[in-house]
Amino acid sequence: MNNIEKNVLEFLKSGMVYSDGAIMKNLGISSAELEEIYISLTNQGYLENYEDFLKRNPDYEKGEEENSCGGCSSGGCSSKGGCSSGGCSSKNEDIDYSKIKVLTEKAFTYTY
Repeated sequence: MNNIEKNVLEFLKSGMVYSDGAIMKNLGISSAELEEIYISLTNQGYLENYEDFLKRNPDYEKGEEENSCGGCSSGGCSSKGGCSSGGCSSKNEDIDYSKIKVLTEKAFTYTY
């Protein structure tokens, strides 16, 4: 793993939410370089796509359903429910998960 890959992985491991743009700006890399880094980190086992994560953790998806907004008419989208505005208007089928990357256990346990 090279230094720039380590830096990207550290950004992701920090627990903060970073957009690709923020990572690129802070590290001075292009979107093509970042995409190559994501591919490399995935090939090395530090990242996986969201679909693979759900396949390995089928109960995770059930947990999301249990914590869903409920019916909008019943007030399920109030701030107490933890749902943000527009949370009830979307169905899971409407959300594109294809670009979501999940950190693997290796990312946290492997010394690089």
